[in-house]
Amino acid sequence: MSKTVCIISLTPVTDEPRVLRQSKALADAGWTVIVAGFKGRQAPPPHWRYIEVEHVYETRRLTENLKFDWKRRLSPGSGQFAEDYYWAQAGYDGIYEHIATIENVRCDLAIAHDYFTAPIAARLAKVSGGVYVIDCHEFSFEQYMHDPKWIKRERSWVHAMEKRFLPGASVVTTVCDGIADALKSTYKLAHRPTVVRSTAFYHDLPFRPTGEKIEVLYHGIVSPMRGLEQTIESVKLWNPEYHFVIRGPGPDDYIASLAALAEQHGVTGRVRIDPPVAFNEMVPRANSADIGFFIQPDISLQKRFTLPNKFFEYVQARLALCVGNLPEMARLVKQYDLGVLVPEISPAAIAAQINSLTRARIDSYKQASMKAALELSWQSEAEMMLRAYGIEPVAANVD
Repeated sequence: MSKTVCIISLTPVTDEPRVLRQSKALADAGWTVIVAGFKGRQAPPPHWRYIEVEHVYETRRLTENLKFDWKRRLSPGSGQFAEDYYWAQAGYDGIYEHIATIENVRCDLAIAHDYFTAPIAARLAKVSGGVYVIDCHEFSFEQYMHDPKWIKRERSWVHAMEKRFLPGASVVTTVCDGIADALKSTYKLAHRPTVVRSTAFYHDLPFRPTGEKIEVLYHGIVSPMRGLEQTIESVKLWNPEYHFVIRGPGPDDYIASLAALAEQHGVTGRVRIDPPVAFNEMVPRANSADIGFFIQPDISLQKRFTLPNKFFEYVQARLALCVGNLPEMARLVKQYDLGVLVPEISPAAIAAQINSLTRARIDSYKQASMKAALELSWQSEAEMMLRAYGIEPVAANVD
């Protein structure tokens, strides 16, 4: 009889790359896979038992809010208060009850994606007689350091939540070395979290020589704090053969503001904003571009240690890379000779690096991505995750 895993992520899970990869590796290893989360744009994979949950917000009276809020304020001194405040927030016990009672889920392994699903996973593991693990996508204690309201209201509670649940997890995994070290140091963990990078599935794509028009691609979530405004402004400084494509989901008003910014700087004809594509289409579509682009401000450990899905998706798409000079990305760019690093987020610095990429250099970096694609793929990285969970990996399939 196969063992059962329940993966819990309060995201649109059918569009969530890390959940999709993780679940596929566990299914291939013979596990029954249950995934609980919000509905995404695409259908769930056939190997899932999918549980769609909703985060229903309830209106409480002011007196009730004050009753719960003191536990948040006192949570730095009490992990129990931190957890009590979590369960007091509208929606979380409803999600747990949906999974454990209505759907009657019992599992050998409950995987929490980040701290805000850890209480659900821990409670589910307890009633199941199983264990819970936490997969940290972020260094959540510093996730929103650009937001003074979050720092004042939420940051100490986030710290208390992670301090309560990370040490009790059977395994903690995270996306890069920098965050692994920060988590171990911040929460005095007995063991360093296992690094399971957000590498993409291997794609067997051809080398595509750079043509007359050179396409610079940003794909992923379209939101502030990703240098998109500065990049659009920089396009007027780019050589005329370069064009910028932004592809991904985002708030309509923010996307409209980017289009207005392109018009303001006179680069409307060289900036294209595309709608998102399905998960399975992201890398093949990206192969039509030439340069994969991503920058982010170095304003916290969370931002400094960024190593996003898109970095590895660009490699699988066989692109040259132009990314921010942040340590985790820079290490791999230099190790595999994948492209160039932007030293700061300014239109001039961005333009200087883009303009330095001649067609010959772009093709050289594309060839480097060709060579690195298998090593920097999920087929290689999945073994790290499975072994961390005490599961024997199956032979990698790169078809």
